[in-house]
Amino acid sequence: MRSTRSPALPWFGAAACLLAFWLLVLASPAVQAQEAIDIQVRTRVLAGGEKPAVILTALHPLQDVRLTLVRQDGRTQKFQTKLLRMSQVQEVPIAHPAGLARADYTATVSYKGLKEPIQLAFDVVVARPMTLTVTKDTVDLADGRITFTSDTAVARVSLTVLGERGSRIADIDRPWEPVAPPGTPITVAFPPSAEPVTLVRLVAHDPDGFFNGVEMAPFFIQIPHEEINFDFGKADIMDSEHPKLSRTLDRVHEALAKFGNEFQARLYVAGYTDTVGGREYNQDLSDRRALAIARWFQAHGARVRICAQGFGEDALAVPTPDETPEPRNRRTLHVLANQPPPAANPFPRTHWKCL
Repeated sequence: MRSTRSPALPWFGAAACLLAFWLLVLASPAVQAQEAIDIQVRTRVLAGGEKPAVILTALHPLQDVRLTLVRQDGRTQKFQTKLLRMSQVQEVPIAHPAGLARADYTATVSYKGLKEPIQLAFDVVVARPMTLTVTKDTVDLADGRITFTSDTAVARVSLTVLGERGSRIADIDRPWEPVAPPGTPITVAFPPSAEPVTLVRLVAHDPDGFFNGVEMAPFFIQIPHEEINFDFGKADIMDSEHPKLSRTLDRVHEALAKFGNEFQARLYVAGYTDTVGGREYNQDLSDRRALAIARWFQAHGARVRICAQGFGEDALAVPTPDETPEPRNRRTLHVLANQPPPAANPFPRTHWKCL
C-alpha cells in the first residue's frame, strides 16, 4: 500500500493508517553584545510548502537594516529596510531555484550602529515528500517482519508495535547504516509475540532529517460457513460437501479483497467435537478434520496461506456433561487474520499447523 486509509475493521475496532511528515526548522540565533537582533534561518523545507527564509527579529528599534545573501554559485540577493520596530519580525524568503535540492549560502546582516556585520553560513535543502510503500506481502506479524521501500534515501528507522493492553511488543529506533538508497527493500524484524498486536507504527527518516510514517491496525474476521458433515470417526471430505467448501472459499476471497490489503493475512481453520468419546480421541479427530478442510482449500485455489488446529472438546460452544451428543459442539471456525488468534476461548491453544 502507499499510505492509504484502512477501513473500519472488526475485533480490533477502527483501523487507521496515518501519513505524517513535518519539515525541520533550523534555528541559528546570532547573539551580539548589544543583543539587538535575533536571526533564524529556515533551511529544511518541502517542495511546494514553506520557502526557505532568513527571519529577523528586532529586540530593540533598528535603523537601516540590510541583509545580503550569497549562494554558492555567486548569485546575490539583497534586502533593506529603513526601520525595524522593537519586536517586529521580518521574514525574508530565500530565492532558492525550483529543482535545486541543496545549496550553500552566506548571509551578512548589518544595521545602523553595528560596528561589524554579522555573518552566517548555512545550507538549504528543498526536499520532495517521502513516500513509503508497504504491501500486504511485506508485513507478517506472525513472523515478526515488516519490509518497506522509500522513494528517497533512508538513514534512520523506527518501529513501534503495541499489544492489546498498551504494552510495547517492539520499540525500535536506530540508524540505518549504510544509508539505504531510494527503492531499496528495508526489512525490520522484531520478536513475534503471543499477545495480539493492536497497532504498528513505522517511521523512516532521510539523511536531511525529513521523515514519513504509516500506522496500521490488524484485523480479525470470522468467515461465515456451512458445517461440513463427516462420516463417524473419519476426516475424509465427502463429495457431497464440496459445494459448501466452495462457497466458504468464495467468502474468504471476498474478505481478502476487502480487508487484506495492508497485512499478510492467513486463514485459520479450527475444529471442535462434542463430549462423546475420550478426550484424546476427540482431540486427534478434530485435528484431522481441521487439516482436511485446510488441505481442501489449499488444493482448490485458496489465495492465502492456511493454518489449522483442533481443539477437541476443550472449547465447547454449548457446555454439556461427558458423553453428550450435542451437534452444536461438532463445528469448525474459519478466521481470516494477520496474526494468530489469541490463546483464549474459543482458541485455547496457539499450536497452529500451517500448510
